[in-house]
Amino acid sequence: PPIDPIRENSVMSVEAYIGPEGNLLETKPEQCHRILLPSPIITLEEMTALKNIKSAYPTWQARTIDITFPKEFGLPGYKLALDRVCSEATQSIDDGIKVIILSDRETGPSRVPLSALVACGGVHHHLVSQKKRAKVALMVETAEAREVHHLCVLLGYGADAICPWL
Repeated sequence: PPIDPIRENSVMSVEAYIGPEGNLLETKPEQCHRILLPSPIITLEEMTALKNIKSAYPTWQARTIDITFPKEFGLPGYKLALDRVCSEATQSIDDGIKVIILSDRETGPSRVPLSALVACGGVHHHLVSQKKRAKVALMVETAEAREVHHLCVLLGYGADAICPWL
């Protein structure tokens, strides 16, 4: 039978905590400072609020990373764009950013997006290999995710929250 978090709320939940996790094997007060979302699928208003999180929580900062690249770069531009996105994510963590948003909103006639799944999975594994993944919330703002399966796969590939803006 399908899983139903509404009727079976005593045994399951779709709530999602986002933000730096710290060491999962330790229990410290710093690990309590995370944001609880009612669902990992968020609205445009919730995404806007998270982009401006510093106004509500001064110690939290969000950074949006563009996952598009110029169309004229062609196929080689795809790999270069993925490398750029991964390095910007690493730099964001080094700058003290706690929420990274991978966004394809700049898509247009002259800009082509990376696949949201490739960008999310690439950044996730890049940060895991550098032992920095638990220091940041990884969110995806994409027009690509339109079906439940798309959202589930993005969550499986490392997204903490998704805003399907289209």
